[in-house]
Amino acid sequence: MILMGFTCKPRRVSITALHAGTTADRNTMIEYLRTTGKRFLSLKRDKIRLKDCLLMWDNARPHTATDTREFLTQRDVEPVKQSPYSPDLNLCDRFLFRKLKHLLREDEFGGHEEATLAVQRR
Repeated sequence: MILMGFTCKPRRVSITALHAGTTADRNTMIEYLRTTGKRFLSLKRDKIRLKDCLLMWDNARPHTATDTREFLTQRDVEPVKQSPYSPDLNLCDRFLFRKLKHLLREDEFGGHEEATLAVQRR
């Protein structure tokens, strides 16, 4: 599973690949938000605060968990809820995953680690 965060202006992408066989839970989501927030703030130019990011989330349990909501509330972050019947409005599905699919379409991977490295290189 891959967790991705991106900003439109300036263009920044944060990619975190989970180890094979693991799933995202509320703790994984909070840690991802914490490390992504630190990564965006550590940029030398165009620092980005987590509360300035647009979080488009569906109704997945890690997104709606009480701990996750409290973490975001403490940081004054308001996620945008995606309509369950409008996946075409999800920016990741429309742009980011399509672009990754295009970039990686001819690559072959020997396992999870190789795929992770290929995604992170792009």
